[in-house]
Amino acid sequence: MFFISCASTGAEIDLDADFVYDYYTLRVGGLVFAGVIVFLSFILLAGNQLANCGKSKVRTLVAYICS
Repeated sequence: MFFISCASTGAEIDLDADFVYDYYTLRVGGLVFAGVIVFLSFILLAGNQLANCGKSKVRTLVAYICS
């Protein structure tokens, strides 16, 4: 209701006039977020090698013998 009455009078209200961006906190938060994503992707990609401790898997040749 308030916005309709202001729009009809032609007065413009800047609702973000007192808002100031905190660029330092935004930068630190972005770097922490990027670091967590890189760390999780490293764990995801290297997870199989870490679980097996570098041991090779034993491969069975059953499929080759039957054919």
